[in-house]
Amino acid sequence: SAPPRPPIKSCPPISRIFPHRTSHKPQVVSFRSSENSFLSTRYNENNKDLYFEQCFVVLSKLGAGSFGEVFKVRSKEDGCLYAVKRTQVRFRGESDRRRKLEEVAKHEKLPPHQNCVHFYKAWEERQHLYIQIELCKNSLNEAADGYHELSEPMLWNYLVDLLMAVKHLHDNDLIHMDIKPENIFISFDGMCKLGDFGLVLDVTKVDLSEAQEGDPKYLAPELMQGKFGKPADIFSLGMTMLELASDLDLPRGGEGWHILRRGELPEEFLRDKSFDLKYVIHHMLDKCPGSRPTVDQLLQFPSVRKVSTL
Repeated sequence: SAPPRPPIKSCPPISRIFPHRTSHKPQVVSFRSSENSFLSTRYNENNKDLYFEQCFVVLSKLGAGSFGEVFKVRSKEDGCLYAVKRTQVRFRGESDRRRKLEEVAKHEKLPPHQNCVHFYKAWEERQHLYIQIELCKNSLNEAADGYHELSEPMLWNYLVDLLMAVKHLHDNDLIHMDIKPENIFISFDGMCKLGDFGLVLDVTKVDLSEAQEGDPKYLAPELMQGKFGKPADIFSLGMTMLELASDLDLPRGGEGWHILRRGELPEEFLRDKSFDLKYVIHHMLDKCPGSRPTVDQLLQFPSVRKVSTL
């Protein structure tokens, strides 16, 4: 018999004729097999309002970007304050939905740690993803803008906090991929915490084809050749510390961008900082990922150990 005819190119895909029907009710998003108890007692499925609206009081908007919006909320169930992150646009299909839900999988893979923003729960409703997380006082970016020039003891404390956060991710085979002041948060007790796991990579998964680069201001040079690895986080943290220590706005491109990725650190950037701090930052910004110290090696630097044991 003759082979089947190829499909007519003008024919719309089956998904257009028979669209996948998504539930309008809130659905738990969890990759843990044991997850069962979820919906708040405040939720009434006969009420047309969103689960978010029924179960939380929105106190303010904390921020917005291409990823979505973040709100400061009070839970109607326990009366506690949280942050809730909501995707900006509806899922653009099943593959887009799966990619966005991967952020929840990374949160759940990572055990709780005092230097990582705590994850509570996630749900999807009307083709939006909602992630409920720990509320922090502000971002490191906002804190730096307020102080303009952070004291060196404060810089060391923040560095150690963030090294502990990066160690926790790397020990669990995760790479953050987007370390920058906007994704670092200060808790109400003054501790530095790493957050926003939207671009986190799981290195145990061989396929890194969907890996995305973070902010170009903090981007490691090897990522331009598609070499994704844990050293990229060290470089981004080094650039973050350089920006905080120098109170300069880092270049997004141009010759200044390339100078920093050639391992050339202008002396005037850190003129008034100690030799130890300059030494640590310089090594974190090594242009060769193989020569860059690992997070465990950095934590063994005498100047870092001196702070971490206080």
